[in-house]
Amino acid sequence: MQDIVQIVTDLILQGYLGLFLACFIINMIPFLSPSNMVLAGVASLLVPSMHWIPIGIIVAIAATLAKSIHYYVVRGSRMALSEERIRRLEREKERVDKYGALALFIAAASPVPDDPLIVYIGLTKYKFITFLISYYIGKVAVTLAGALIGYSIGSFFESAPIVIASIVLTAIITGILYKRTTEKEDSDILQDYVDSAVTGANDDSQNEE
Repeated sequence: MQDIVQIVTDLILQGYLGLFLACFIINMIPFLSPSNMVLAGVASLLVPSMHWIPIGIIVAIAATLAKSIHYYVVRGSRMALSEERIRRLEREKERVDKYGALALFIAAASPVPDDPLIVYIGLTKYKFITFLISYYIGKVAVTLAGALIGYSIGSFFESAPIVIASIVLTAIITGILYKRTTEKEDSDILQDYVDSAVTGANDDSQNEE
């Protein structure tokens, strides 16, 4: 684990490109990626020479790009669903089109896990450009806040920022590894979510009728 923390730290210390790569790689881990607000704050603490505004923007871009890949992977997985499940998803398109942008913004800008929503958005073939804009706006709002907080903390201390950043990074990586090792080997997170989301959506539709 310490090696992973060191790799992430070394990437961030390389500057803006290293920060982008570190955040992109971390966000590519489905259902396990940590708060990008925290990552932006850690970057501000580790490298005070980097301005907090581009830090926030870069972290948001990296996260948005990673989740865009998730979106297309999930969207492509529709072909593995039964016709009945696809019909249920199609009945949800109007609701998704109406509230999708707001839901994406809230999920991106808050601690609420956004992966389940991205799964649902992808399965309903939500407009990608709307997904991209809504998600990025929400994400950049929270990452700028995180970067500013990290910068503000660093300005009050001298050597403490490196220590704090190292502790936070260790906690992040530990959390990811813990979640990964506690998953059941035969579990299919995507399929489980699809089953619950589609079934739940169908039940809601029936209740409304």
